[in-house]
Amino acid sequence: MTSTHHSSRHTQAAASLDQVTGTGQGIGIVESLSIGLNTVRDLVFHRIHLDVERYFGMDSMSIPISLDQSEYNAKAEIDIWQIIEAADFAGNAGFVADHNWVRGWLGELRLGGSFGNGPISQRVNEYAQQDEDGRRRHFASCLERVYPEARKCPLVLYQLMPSAVRIVVAVAFGATQLAAKERDRQTFLLPGISDCASCKAGVLDNGETCVDCGNPIWNYNWLLADD
Repeated sequence: MTSTHHSSRHTQAAASLDQVTGTGQGIGIVESLSIGLNTVRDLVFHRIHLDVERYFGMDSMSIPISLDQSEYNAKAEIDIWQIIEAADFAGNAGFVADHNWVRGWLGELRLGGSFGNGPISQRVNEYAQQDEDGRRRHFASCLERVYPEARKCPLVLYQLMPSAVRIVVAVAFGATQLAAKERDRQTFLLPGISDCASCKAGVLDNGETCVDCGNPIWNYNWLLADD
């Protein structure tokens, strides 16, 4: 995808959002959402791929035939799940009243024209029919199917991910208190993250990461610290 097409998609998404919300802040929200969701997606893939190999070694039975295709499939699954999770939170938080509209809007923003194709529509419907816990379990199962190395990652990674996506959405819409509330949920699940001397588990701006702990998707030194 060229930068021109990427910019055009963002511009169109921003205009649509401004029509619905009337805030005039569409482009800032779109850019923040995009970089934040990209960061979470890429860090999650890092955790299920490079971190798994670093901590547990390579399992010849789990090595995909095509690493590029497997990475694409894994990131696509993460994106599909993020769309549903982000849309659900945006609707419940009142950022956008129409859940179905924001789901389609996020789908177009994240996946472009491919969002409406058959297999992706089926995946979206599977997630949309479940509650938060069901979505998380279904996501873990689907991700592990397309990327078997993910079976070795700590369970707490999946537990932390919904709040990571919600924080991205809250930060993009300027809802700092909601972002802080979701971070509190994460520190309850993994108290040790508060001990990072660099970020102290603070909510970062979308696109930022902590070089020491990996916040917003913590590295294995922290994910395994409370085991």
